[in-house]
Amino acid sequence: MQDFLLALVLTATGAGIAWILAAGLPFIGIDDAAITRSYAENIANGVGYVYNLGGERVEGATAILWVGILSVLYSVTATPEVSIIAVCAVFAAVAVFLVLRLTRMICAQLEFESRPAIMILAVFLLASPGYFMWSVWTMMEVSLWSMLLIWMVLLLAQMTEATERPPSAIGICLVALLLPLARPEGIMIAIGLIALAGLLAPHSWRVTVAAGACAIGSFVAVTAFRLSYFGQPFPNTFYAKVSSDRLQDIKDGAKYLVDFLLGSPFAEVFVALWLGAAVWALLGLFRATPGARAILLMAAAALGTLCVYAALGGDHFALWRFYQPVLPLLLVILSITGALVAHAVKGIKHTRRARADHFAILTVMVSVVFIGWMHYYQTRFDVRKEFRLVERGVDFGTFLNGITPRPSIGVGPAGGIALAYDGQILDLLGLNWTEMAHANPVKVGMRNHASFDAATFWKHAPDVVSAFNRACNPGEPLRFWETDDAGFGGLFSDPEFRQSYVPISFQNGTDCWPGFAKPAWIMKLTDPIGVDVFDWTDVTVLR
Repeated sequence: MQDFLLALVLTATGAGIAWILAAGLPFIGIDDAAITRSYAENIANGVGYVYNLGGERVEGATAILWVGILSVLYSVTATPEVSIIAVCAVFAAVAVFLVLRLTRMICAQLEFESRPAIMILAVFLLASPGYFMWSVWTMMEVSLWSMLLIWMVLLLAQMTEATERPPSAIGICLVALLLPLARPEGIMIAIGLIALAGLLAPHSWRVTVAAGACAIGSFVAVTAFRLSYFGQPFPNTFYAKVSSDRLQDIKDGAKYLVDFLLGSPFAEVFVALWLGAAVWALLGLFRATPGARAILLMAAAALGTLCVYAALGGDHFALWRFYQPVLPLLLVILSITGALVAHAVKGIKHTRRARADHFAILTVMVSVVFIGWMHYYQTRFDVRKEFRLVERGVDFGTFLNGITPRPSIGVGPAGGIALAYDGQILDLLGLNWTEMAHANPVKVGMRNHASFDAATFWKHAPDVVSAFNRACNPGEPLRFWETDDAGFGGLFSDPEFRQSYVPISFQNGTDCWPGFAKPAWIMKLTDPIGVDVFDWTDVTVLR
């Protein structure tokens, strides 16, 4: 009960700090979460796992388990935003609770007091507002994935350290079933950890065999569903994001990992400590040192997860989104190391020295929290723009619903607009469009957003190509960044595009959304108020 209450306090405080330092985050989630919500809403409304109403079956949301959970919430209410955040917060609190229990277990195995370790872990968690931002406020599956990952590590660590009867297989099998459903890479992590636990605790072979069978069975079942429903074995996001050039993926992933180690506060410290802990645990296996097997398993989980996402190429989101779910586990080594130091100096009784030590400890804790908060505060604009993107998409989609005839519209950011617009949406980056995702297996350009294919675009040429994520002022000439053009393979500079489309801006009061439209669609408008048409000479490309 003590750890559960502490987990609730840490989660509530961490989420509050993340919200305050970002100057307030709207209850709307980020663009990728909005994509997942649109699928969940369509499923709840009985129209199937589709992005467009009446459109193709496509899995543009990677976490099928999270889609299922959100579908349940949408079946209860049409406005589940607060409920989604509450569920995210609960999963995050359980993840924190599990990592607290894991820390206490290691302290007991190493036979030293757990209170210093828990205190240090709490401090570093509070110094990590990015974890709570991603886990609670984004509405992504981060907290679910974090909870399942840490739960698996805790159960397997308990199994490897069991000296008598192994623990029940029910919990381990349940998590093994859920991990491949939470994210596709869950099968790799589940099988890797289960296999390692089997080697470390051969007396529990029945448990590991059952858990491995559950993980494989779950993966086979969800793959069979994908093949029968979508016609492909992996989520469409995989084909849209991951390049078939494996060498390029590894290069991009290595950059992602190095950027995390050099940019995230204390990341290089806890990775170095985990490497040292792994070496210590390997040596401890030969000496039958208590706790060695559990620590080796934890090190494999922490470092292995970093490597898995490096192999997949990383992504472009602020604060290293892929590494946030494993962050609490990464922090455990810092708490254990600090507790070991506290245990080693426990015999010092001199009052003056003790006071000096207490002051030094307080200073270090305050410094750790300050460094973590300042790093997050410096990224607040990158954080807020992900939420603002959804707001602009929802506003623009709502506006388009009032236009006659409704255009087919090609977009880059595909989440917020899908929550509001009832017309046809073509995801030009391929996340929610199978044909676009598969057009070019080798992805060249921005990480995770390099699937645009000109031939596929012209085959389906939409009425409007929107750039609603960029600002414009009503009645003023349009401006675009050269990088916007590069994201679509130089489409906006292509002579054929400039002959087929004209620059326009949609306006609703002070709101303005730029884009390009076919003249034929413009001529069909029953009420052109709110649509300004420009000449290409009015467009400025910013470099």
